Amino acid sequence: MFKDKKQSARSGWHSDITFEPVPSDYALLRLTELPETGGDTLWASGYELYDRLSKPYQDFFDKLTATYAQPNFNEAALKNNFELYSQPRGAPENIGTDLSAIHPVVRTNPVTGWKSIFAVGHHVAKINELTEEESKRTLDWFVTLIVENHDLQIRHRWQNVNDLAIWDNRSVYHTATYDYEGLGPRTGQRAVSLGEKPYFDPKSQSRREALAQVIGGIESFIGSLVSAA
Repeated sequence: MFKDKKQSARSGWHSDITFEPVPSDYALLRLTELPETGGDTLWASGYELYDRLSKPYQDFFDKLTATYAQPNFNEAALKNNFELYSQPRGAPENIGTDLSAIHPVVRTNPVTGWKSIFAVGHHVAKINELTEEESKRTLDWFVTLIVENHDLQIRHRWQNVNDLAIWDNRSVYHTATYDYEGLGPRTGQRAVSLGEKPYFDPKSQSRREALAQVIGGIESFIGSLVSAA
């Protein structure tokens, strides 16, 4: 028999409520009880994850959709004898107890206009256009790219109950570190707002493409000033 001890936190990565037809845009998190140490929160960039892919892979994933679902919530409700809230949850589309939706694998952030890998984490059931095995391997690979590349992550060590974290769920994933067993409770409150139905704009750019254009424009402008002088 193996000891029932958690050794990997890779399955914790996710963006909030992506199983809703209209999921969250921004999230706020405040911890009101902190363990003696541990229990940090990590975030990773969906922009950078997209930019880590080769151009052929980017073009391939641009065309795909995924099913986002969270049946565990329904199972927990049945097991613990409570009902899920079935009335509109912040948007008319977010209604009923079937917690599933179809969204693109690559999402365009409406604020920046940049592409981000959206299909990451335990709210993603499958990539619709792939076989079961292809989908599983692809989704696992996305998470592997996150956990093996610390330079696309940031980490916050909670210092006191006045710390407040705010992030954009449309292009950022997060997880907690599960390293505080026996070191006290870790509790808090999270609030999310709702954005728009996720979409992919084929005219949108990756972050690197957009920044390269900006830098190129600046260099061209400086060059024109030097020539004029």
